[in-house]
Amino acid sequence: MTTFYRLMTSFAYRLVYPFGSLRASQGREFWRGRLGRIPSVGPKDVWIHAASVGEARVISYLVDYLRRCDTSISIHVTVMTETGFKTAGQLLPHDVTLSYFPLDAVPAIRRTFERISPRVLVIAETEIWPNLISTANDRGVPIVLVNGRMSERARKRYRLIKGAMSNLLKVYDRFFFKTEADAGRFSEFGVAEYKSVVAGDMKFDAPLLKRSEGRIREIRRRAGVKEDEFLLVAGSTRSGEEEQLVQCYLRLKKTHPQLRLLLAPRHIERCKDVSAMLLQKDQPYYMYGADDETDGIIVVNRMGLLNELYSACDAAFVGGTLVDVGGHNLLEPVWAGRPVLFGPSISNVEEAADYIAQGNYGTKVSSLTELENMLDTMLNGNCSFAVKVEGDMALSATARAGDYIMQRLHRD
Repeated sequence: MTTFYRLMTSFAYRLVYPFGSLRASQGREFWRGRLGRIPSVGPKDVWIHAASVGEARVISYLVDYLRRCDTSISIHVTVMTETGFKTAGQLLPHDVTLSYFPLDAVPAIRRTFERISPRVLVIAETEIWPNLISTANDRGVPIVLVNGRMSERARKRYRLIKGAMSNLLKVYDRFFFKTEADAGRFSEFGVAEYKSVVAGDMKFDAPLLKRSEGRIREIRRRAGVKEDEFLLVAGSTRSGEEEQLVQCYLRLKKTHPQLRLLLAPRHIERCKDVSAMLLQKDQPYYMYGADDETDGIIVVNRMGLLNELYSACDAAFVGGTLVDVGGHNLLEPVWAGRPVLFGPSISNVEEAADYIAQGNYGTKVSSLTELENMLDTMLNGNCSFAVKVEGDMALSATARAGDYIMQRLHRD
């Protein structure tokens, strides 16, 4: 199987080489990476491979952690897709080098290893590239899998080549899995228990937002919210949600005059619709940052403010959950250190919802009435939630994988 794979990938490499070489000579980063013709950037301490956008975001947390452990550590990152390349370029420190992942053909893989010269190879999730793995093993480079996962569907496919899979996986140095189920599926292919760590999902380990009291006061001042007022920030709201939230707010306002509501629609162009709805209800409102604010509802008509607004609120509501959308990012308020509430429509964010429930960082409400009751309880001071702090990172999936990578570097 391995010999056949090498023959096929070598044939594919020769087939695309003329076109790819031309495009690489014209400055196309994609083809430079795919053919292994990147500039010599090594030697690097760590080469991290992430397939696309989601993995690029996750490994940015790992890079951040490794750099906090040792500011001098040198890192190279490879990705498969253009969107992954763009995301990684935005998230990674400027001195972390970046390229596209080479074709898994021996010439491209060997050339890439020569130009990176890594001491440790880290692969995110489940990228099984036989020539990459074999070449790393031949060069004595330890391979670490982070955020490892294997779906039931993938397990059935891999069983068709169980012998080849087992031979590849046995050369890995260590595996850090998302769940026990993932570890169990890998064990079917001979992964030894002593090499396996069920660490959890690294996507929940984004660095926490800095919580400067001075900055929080400034954000609330710009919102026209006093220190003794209770600010509810409703972020990423969708059509049909703002009206429900306003109904809830108006009912609660009768018994809790200190309550303030800020609406940040998912799409800025919808601010006109939100404003029209508030005018129709004869409800005072103003735009965030306005000089003529009153005790009205605050509407945000600018992008890029949501994380800071979450950090300055007393409670957050994440939109796309009271209407049939499936939910938006529930974790942003958690990283900002604020309790998060969300509705029952969470098909897009079920894992994040489970994480929030397990950590008591917030709660799901099944209806508008339940949301009103929960806010009433919070306003009366009869309910509290946990706050994620920097110390929690020591027990995170990112820290467990990062600590091992650092140990592996120091061992050599």
